[in-house]
Amino acid sequence: MRIAAAAGLLLLCLGRQARADDAPWAVKDAPWRAVITAAQPPNQPYAGYAIVLPEFGQTRPDMADVLLTDDKGQPVPLAPIYRQQGDSLLLLAQKLDAGKQYAVYFGAGDPRSAPAWTPKTSLLMETRQAPPGSNYNDWPSLEKAWRNASSDGAGFVPLIYQGENQFGGNIDFLTHYTGWLQTGASTQLCLYTLSSDASFVLVNGQYAFGWPGQHSPRADQNTVPQMVVQCIPPVTKIDYYAAKGDGGPQPGMVLGWNIGGKFDTVPDQAWLHPGGAQVAAIERAGGGPAPVAAVQVRSYAGYAGLWYYETALSLPARNLDGWTVQWHFADGAVVTGTDCTRVLIGDTPQIVTIELQRGAETITGVRRIAFPNDIREASVNDRRDLNLYLGLFDRENPAQLSPPTLDADFKFLGDFGSDLQIGRVANAWLQQQNAGPGDPLWIGMELAHLRLLSETNPHGALDELHRIDSATWRRYERELDLFELDLLAFQLRDPTLINRASQIGFLNPNSDLAIIAKVRVGDLYRGLGKYKEAIAQYQQIGSANDPSIPAQDRAWSLTVGDLLGGRFRDEAAAKLLDWETHHPMAKFSSDFLLLRARTLMRFGRWSEALAEIASFEAIQPESSFAIDAEFYRARALYELGRKDEARKIWNGIVQNYPKDQLAGESKRWALKP
Repeated sequence: MRIAAAAGLLLLCLGRQARADDAPWAVKDAPWRAVITAAQPPNQPYAGYAIVLPEFGQTRPDMADVLLTDDKGQPVPLAPIYRQQGDSLLLLAQKLDAGKQYAVYFGAGDPRSAPAWTPKTSLLMETRQAPPGSNYNDWPSLEKAWRNASSDGAGFVPLIYQGENQFGGNIDFLTHYTGWLQTGASTQLCLYTLSSDASFVLVNGQYAFGWPGQHSPRADQNTVPQMVVQCIPPVTKIDYYAAKGDGGPQPGMVLGWNIGGKFDTVPDQAWLHPGGAQVAAIERAGGGPAPVAAVQVRSYAGYAGLWYYETALSLPARNLDGWTVQWHFADGAVVTGTDCTRVLIGDTPQIVTIELQRGAETITGVRRIAFPNDIREASVNDRRDLNLYLGLFDRENPAQLSPPTLDADFKFLGDFGSDLQIGRVANAWLQQQNAGPGDPLWIGMELAHLRLLSETNPHGALDELHRIDSATWRRYERELDLFELDLLAFQLRDPTLINRASQIGFLNPNSDLAIIAKVRVGDLYRGLGKYKEAIAQYQQIGSANDPSIPAQDRAWSLTVGDLLGGRFRDEAAAKLLDWETHHPMAKFSSDFLLLRARTLMRFGRWSEALAEIASFEAIQPESSFAIDAEFYRARALYELGRKDEARKIWNGIVQNYPKDQLAGESKRWALKP
């Protein structure tokens, strides 16, 4: 159902030249005006003409600064109806003559005197967020909840027949319709309500009947709440309130009438409706662009109990030459440019400030961003959606972001982002929070920071790791020990690992940590090309003579491969760790090293992955996985900037092994720029 709101007018009013008219500026102290013309007349004169303007933070909350003038600059009657900061301004003019140009002046914060009039406002719908603990068991309870609720938005609608919250979330919200029925000479009318959940009907300002409580909208002609109400010819005032709680059926709000035993929704034509006005331009005294932003929430993804919204903002004004545009978000982010797309967290409305600068001149405005219900749901299991969201996170400057946003970003990136992305967020969080080991997020953030540092400065990461105090180390012993073992074995290839592994084994006897420490010593030898020593170290663990080992290795391999195919990289890493604690010799007799390389790639650890593939190819040059190894070696080379080498490998696979399952993928990657 269409609702008259400011968003629908933005492209109209900003798609033209900034000054649609050269009429004198009639209200000298007003910095802004909207140039308007009549579009269509009301169905009754006392319904007025609806003027719906974008509100960008320049009007008073009580709208006392708003003044309407005719084409000669004289004030004309205007009734302020509704204001939502950063969203919309709803006004009713008593009369607009066709073919004439009018202006709505506003801004500067000062009240302005204007001829007042009292329209029969109809049919206006407003929704609000229900306060916590609200109940809807009777009309006084809902009325109290309405008075204490915060507004989502408002707009003119054709009739009372809605199945959602047009301005916000679909649970825990309240709706109020106010309007006038054209009842003609009738003095009585039978009305009914269908709703989920509660609904209450007021006639001429007095409570008439309702359907209290939380329930479905199911009813028949015998059970539907209805009442014969008294009318006041020729129009009767109706107020309809509805509430939707948490859970149960979808929202529903219907006001109908029973005429001669026939039950129907009260139709569009029975209500009073205002005429319309067209916005020709939003103008600034002295010239310059209007900071009226367009917002498009394109998709959302739910993950880890949070909502992530792909949100695009733009400033469609044409006269921006010489102006710099910046978007200042509530979470601290600052983005420069006329267009901006970000991932915003949470489903409550947010305010963004738009700042335009040209030399010493500054223009500011605000835009409210609400998250509608009817948008596309993105999935982290869809590669295109996931890459889209990861790409948007890549554009962020974590140093600007507030701690709650960093927390939310870390939850998403921790499962799907690269070590670089995770580490950048962790660095910002650690610097801003100054949090200690008592914070439950600290260990994850600290390890992400150290892992990122180790990519470029492994010795620095080791030094910083060793500066962690003993009490903290004991608290997170397993996590820190595992990181140190990996750092010494795979990145530093440091022989001091041998003594450290012995120490860990002594302090943690009969534990998997002690076994992993021994395995990492074997990894150290393997990385140094000392295969005899590596084999001897690995053979200390598990039973090399167990005839079921090959079958077990194949089962491990299939499990890890399936997890990687399903984008479960953390689970794949955990399975690899479990596998090597049971049979580290799999690194010499199976595709373990190739699977580990593929897992490392999922974290963006391309250099480490390349080293594991090199080790795999050196140990098993005649492996049945040789083509797979070459394909993934090319992937690592490509990401490390060695694209010509990568393309040569892929083209070789296509030419020499055209029927291999990786030939098609190789051809696709070889064509990438």
